[in-house]
Amino acid sequence: DDFARTAMKNIERYLGPVHNLTLRQRNAYEGIEETDLDRVVLDLPEPWQVVPRAATALRSGGVYVSYVPTIPQVMQTVEALHRAQVFAMIQTFETLLRTWNIEGRSVRPDLRMVAHSGFLTVARKVQPGLAPSVSPAEADPEAAEAGPQEEGL
Repeated sequence: DDFARTAMKNIERYLGPVHNLTLRQRNAYEGIEETDLDRVVLDLPEPWQVVPRAATALRSGGVYVSYVPTIPQVMQTVEALHRAQVFAMIQTFETLLRTWNIEGRSVRPDLRMVAHSGFLTVARKVQPGLAPSVSPAEADPEAAEAGPQEEGL
């Protein structure tokens, strides 16, 4: 309950009163009762285990978000999203925060930077049959090994 209250206070601190938000604190591993949800946001050790439940609970166009601290967790989550065959636009990112010191003409980054706190994986639910049938690594393993290529080079 403390986590849910803190989350709601943080949301309201940045957005003000939110009338179109229902915050639920439940054991998502056991299931998600609701359907036609706009968002499912998970902060769990094994979010890949909840992906099938999230796929059922989300409406078409709904957004899946999970937070994990390690890349092995990201890999399992992304593979589960591909296996569900109803998620597209799957993207994982980390946020690096570097504040700047601006005093008159003296402009420089602060000496301290929070370089890593974890990874967010985001995916959008699409109609069955519209999601890629395989992960990019399965479709072209050599291209996946080479990493992203910049266009025009």
